[in-house]
Amino acid sequence: MQLRFPDDIGVSISETTNALIQDVEETARRVHEHRPLPKAVLSRIDDELLGERVYSSNAIEGSTLDLRETILVLKHGAAGAQKKREATEAENLGEAVKHITRYQDEGQKVHETDKLLRVHGLILRGINDDWAGRFREHSVMIRGATIQPPDHSYVPSLVDAVMAYLRKPRESNAVLRGTWVHWALARIHPFHDGNGRLARLWGDLVLLEGKLTCAIIRPEDRRNYLEALTHADDGDFNPLVQLVAQRVSATFDTYLIHLGMDAEFKEWVVEVAGEVDARSEERSRLTYQRWSRKMEQLRREFELCAAKVSETSQTVRIQVLRYPPIEQTKWENIRSGIGAQKTWHFALEFSSQVRRRRYFFFFGKHFWSDLDNERERSEQRVSLLIGEDDGSGKHSVQLDEIDGCPLTIREVFVVDNELVVRCLNPDVQRAEYQRDVSALRIAQDFIREVLYHRLV
Repeated sequence: MQLRFPDDIGVSISETTNALIQDVEETARRVHEHRPLPKAVLSRIDDELLGERVYSSNAIEGSTLDLRETILVLKHGAAGAQKKREATEAENLGEAVKHITRYQDEGQKVHETDKLLRVHGLILRGINDDWAGRFREHSVMIRGATIQPPDHSYVPSLVDAVMAYLRKPRESNAVLRGTWVHWALARIHPFHDGNGRLARLWGDLVLLEGKLTCAIIRPEDRRNYLEALTHADDGDFNPLVQLVAQRVSATFDTYLIHLGMDAEFKEWVVEVAGEVDARSEERSRLTYQRWSRKMEQLRREFELCAAKVSETSQTVRIQVLRYPPIEQTKWENIRSGIGAQKTWHFALEFSSQVRRRRYFFFFGKHFWSDLDNERERSEQRVSLLIGEDDGSGKHSVQLDEIDGCPLTIREVFVVDNELVVRCLNPDVQRAEYQRDVSALRIAQDFIREVLYHRLV
């Protein structure tokens, strides 16, 4: 097996990939402007990211623990958990994350084969002790893979080559280096079990060394992630680098949210060369990637607000249900008016002692009206729409179709990386637009209205 190195990858990356890497660097700059971060803020961020990292990495491998269960295991340990093996996996991965963090904090040389083996031993501790911290001693086959891992006899030398490269002075971009080691360890598949978790962990380690942050690949990204790894096997690293860049930027957004910043990112949005060509596939992909990130940011604010209300209130609980992100093809079909099925983004389930309501946030085409200005008419757009039911899930009705509905927010869409909200003015019963609205304000206003007018 021959390993491609980051220098080889760098010559073949696309304009979209370069633009997303620049997004990472600009978002990192915004976060670094606030360093040193307040200890209380940093502690909250570290706790939140640890839970997300462990939950997501294990879920990709098939764990059925949800985020809440994972956080409980990380806080209290796996002892007594109902899902014993999965709880142990979560506890072990949490310890592995802390272990390599200590290596960095203490200034130790991290990229050594014996340290890789030690961290792998932590990942499989109490799960498969016979192979914990040991290279595989047999050939393996990965179902569905076009290129299979190398024979086990090559594993030690290949891992040594990866570690040797990472010990060299850093010349390539940290996103490329982190993506590369992620792919290389997954491709070598050096262990009997735990290869994916270790590859993601070591990729994050390289990103952190480059003064970036971790790339939390979510379980809903699993199919795109596996396809991206396959493309990298064939020599095309663009999909995998783009996914890692997107996830790094999303993690940095967590920092900005906790720092109380308005995360509209106007400062760093730049036009991509060739954007004047509306038919350009590269431009369409970049637009989709940024739109997808904006929608994720909005959902993130709803999750944070819902969690705070649930923690504080004695009588109200709000649960957020996630759905996989819509793919670019489906997004383009909605924009063009062809339509698509299963376009849910997330749902909010409100419950109190006497009442229950559920709201579905789904994607549909934005239809122009007299309210739209020239900028909003400049292209076809996908909107986030809202449906309501009584909590049974049997009959959902879009808010616009409910007579006398007291909820004012009816539609959210993106224009030049800004959120625009279509609201119903209850005083005159007429629609109006609120432009350049923060995701946090949208979440707060909607949850407040439901609590005041639908639940209480």
